[in-house]
Amino acid sequence: MEGTGSPIILKRHLSQLELQGWKISIVVPESSLKSANKFSNSWQIIPLTGRKWWWPPVKRAIPGLVKMRLPLWRWECEQYLGKERPSVILAFLCDIYPLLALHLSQSWNVPLSVIIHDQEELWAKSEKEAYLIRQRSIAVLRKAARIWPVSPELAQVYNLDCTKKISALYPIPEKNSCNFVEWKINFQSHPVVAHAGRLHPFQFPNFLILAQSLQKINGTLLIIAPSNNPTLAKLLDICPNVKYHEPFEQNKDVINFLSGKASCILVSYSFSLIEQPWAATSFPSKLIEFSKLGLPILIMSPCSTAISNWAKKNQWLAHITRLDEADIFNTIIKLTKRETWMKMSEQTQKFALHEFCPERIHSQFVSELPGKS
Repeated sequence: MEGTGSPIILKRHLSQLELQGWKISIVVPESSLKSANKFSNSWQIIPLTGRKWWWPPVKRAIPGLVKMRLPLWRWECEQYLGKERPSVILAFLCDIYPLLALHLSQSWNVPLSVIIHDQEELWAKSEKEAYLIRQRSIAVLRKAARIWPVSPELAQVYNLDCTKKISALYPIPEKNSCNFVEWKINFQSHPVVAHAGRLHPFQFPNFLILAQSLQKINGTLLIIAPSNNPTLAKLLDICPNVKYHEPFEQNKDVINFLSGKASCILVSYSFSLIEQPWAATSFPSKLIEFSKLGLPILIMSPCSTAISNWAKKNQWLAHITRLDEADIFNTIIKLTKRETWMKMSEQTQKFALHEFCPERIHSQFVSELPGKS
């Protein structure tokens, strides 16, 4: 699916592997095939049956039932694969399916590689559920031949200290021929800070103060989000300089739209880790995705987060670590001055061409795949 989440990132890596001569098989719950997910016609799809009348039920909260289901799902995979076995098994750490990936890896003697973008246990509804999810994740990670956390901080959370099989892997952006945005004279008189992506209730304070600060200098906060989003509705009621656009079907359309409208891109996290605990280890894929525009990128995030650690290390010019009106206003004022805007833009361009380059990220991914020969 499109967006800046894990599904599109996995799809990009798999699509590139196919172009390099790999054969791709996707093991996926049959229920997912009914949704809007789109798989390449050349990929082999192996649907996992949800339930057969003679199968024992599977319940995520009961590890024993999950364990009983794995050999049955393996049998289904083998019916599709025949005598052929993969050279690499890749899993994204989420839900119970990495346990199947581990089971297949051990049964077939094929190395397992795991991508981690978030701490799934943080979304648990109870302490018991969080404990089960974490134990499930640790069981998979201990046996994996290669682990790619999205940030060093995420690796530390799972005590992943074996550096030989662990390396941080940035979310791969889409290849795009969009040219870097150049300075425009209207950036001086009418700056436009743009947000694209999910809009959570806990982001409201950040967006409110930012919009009010922009209003003082005839600026606009442009938000790409559904019109029925409650947080957007509150902002529209209070701030006349908040504008919005419905989400686009494809990422390239968002890029093209922002290239003609925005003078800065916003990456915003809550300044309360209680409200957004995953911010501590998350690395925003939108930072990488939108860097191809070459626009200044304003990062709002508390000090104790992976993205703030990254911003400090790289001396990011538009970085705000506290919800302070003066800090925010002084930063956006810099967006209206050609000299400081250019410095911020050049910083973004540098990362877009090097660290955030899709070819570079995929090259790391391929070079570190175990068992690829």
